[in-house]
Amino acid sequence: MSVQNLTQLFQEYLQLSDSLRPGYTASLGTGQAESEAEIAAIVPELPELLAAIYNTVSGTSSEEEEPSLIEFVPGYRLIHRDEYEQEMKVLAGILAEKGHPVEGIVLPILTNYGSDFICYYRSADGTERICDLLHDFGDLVVMYDSPAKFLETLGEFYRQEVYFLDEDGYLDCDLIREGEVGAEMNPDASYWSE
Repeated sequence: MSVQNLTQLFQEYLQLSDSLRPGYTASLGTGQAESEAEIAAIVPELPELLAAIYNTVSGTSSEEEEPSLIEFVPGYRLIHRDEYEQEMKVLAGILAEKGHPVEGIVLPILTNYGSDFICYYRSADGTERICDLLHDFGDLVVMYDSPAKFLETLGEFYRQEVYFLDEDGYLDCDLIREGEVGAEMNPDASYWSE
């Protein structure tokens, strides 16, 4: 899928986010050619998904304090471009520490304060997936069958009211419905069947 198509899916997701959390997209800052260039300097073979994201927004700083503006998906924030290189090092450290060799490219997209990640993974054969990586385990578990399915599924989570705001203003989700929708849209992803 092209950067243009991924950008359109990403923008649709942001519109859905804003419908539940007005001001969320504005809190992410604007993407600029410099944003993509900064990430591309760190990641020479910049995946189209990251280009689509950082052409559109800058991300959420780890210092953001407004609860309703922190999370891109429940429990995870979109890594700010200024923190991207540091988060790459944290991710690489986890993979090395846990002794899980990876053939291909693994790049962070989303993170939380426990150093868990949702990552872009391109295997040695060129297949692109979006994976979960929990700090305590270090295993890549496929969540989304492709970068496009990642954005499409997240959009469905809003459309089907899987995502909602809790009483404190934090983004939350119906875990049962999340599993059902996730599995339906990503039949090859092991994450939803575990």
